[in-house]
Amino acid sequence: MTQAQKNEAKLQKLQQQEILLIGANSLPELIDIVLQQYRDAYELDYVSLLLIDKDYEIRHVVEFMSPGLLRLATLIFTDSHTMLENVLIAQAAIKEKTNPVDFQKTLFPNFKNEPYLGKCSDACREILFPSIYKKPECVAVLPLMRHNKLIGSLNLASFDPARFISGTGTNLIQRLSSILAVCIENAVNNEKLKLLGLTDALTGIHNRRYFMQRLEEEVVRGTRQDLPVSCLFIDIDHFKSFNDLYGHSVGDEVLRYVANIIKQQMRLSDVLARYGGEEFSVLLTNTDSELAQEIAERIRLSIANAILRVDSLPDDLHVTVSIGCTTMKDVDKQNTTSLGESLLNLADQALYVSKDSGRNCINVADFTVPAMAQATH
Repeated sequence: MTQAQKNEAKLQKLQQQEILLIGANSLPELIDIVLQQYRDAYELDYVSLLLIDKDYEIRHVVEFMSPGLLRLATLIFTDSHTMLENVLIAQAAIKEKTNPVDFQKTLFPNFKNEPYLGKCSDACREILFPSIYKKPECVAVLPLMRHNKLIGSLNLASFDPARFISGTGTNLIQRLSSILAVCIENAVNNEKLKLLGLTDALTGIHNRRYFMQRLEEEVVRGTRQDLPVSCLFIDIDHFKSFNDLYGHSVGDEVLRYVANIIKQQMRLSDVLARYGGEEFSVLLTNTDSELAQEIAERIRLSIANAILRVDSLPDDLHVTVSIGCTTMKDVDKQNTTSLGESLLNLADQALYVSKDSGRNCINVADFTVPAMAQATH
């Protein structure tokens, strides 16, 4: 009777986790449930998630929606199946008490979708639990399968040697891994659809709609936590001449070229968007005025010192940009929409001062609350 009650409690807890996984509204939320809430619910010492991402699609989605997740040691990406398969081979060889090479030759095709519960091999420790401070006593490695294809693994670790015992609770664990695999596949596909509406088709970076969403989020966070938020407005100098002299296809090349250089100078937490036409907007989170100006100068110099080569043109193109910068800090907690609009308007005004000052330069506007001046275009 006691054992039946324990089993019932385990089943209820598992069902609660399944409901959370299925109800996740986004890929970042799903990852948080797996790596944080699942670990806390089951009092595990360590949980990691490895995803096979051959074409960088999942990482692109995560970078777009929640770039901070890419810094998590517990979220692991690999470009091929080989790394995870080697871990599974080493783990299964421990279970079968045989050499990994011999095991791979004989049993490998038959075990790939089977969870492993037991001792932790060195390969498992190094790849699946990279930031754990000591080798776990036992682990549960749950391969994630979709359409007979290995897409990753959920990895649980414990310092209790009796926590994961081979043959115990395997059905429940296998059920969890199956549900998680479906949820990950659906979440990635849904995020891809979202990106279509939040991405600029020409440059591949964020569009204005996404930028405005993130601007409000970061202004709210900045006012709540007393963090500075900086904004850059970047305009390509004499862009109309590129279109007039060489055609719109060359103008498109210039836009892609500038977007790529700006992106290379930014941090994962920053937001770059094509705001409209030849204008780009950059949102710098937790960034004071001094650092914002340093980033702006890096962007300006990188573009000015680079050379754009276009196959259809005999001569190289030299491109420069003008930049406006402003920083929100030490503000009262008030209407965040007006604060965001003030940030944009002042950066826009500073940009036009740069253009009037001869272009290829940076101008900084002091942040005022509220900024009454409006954009001049």
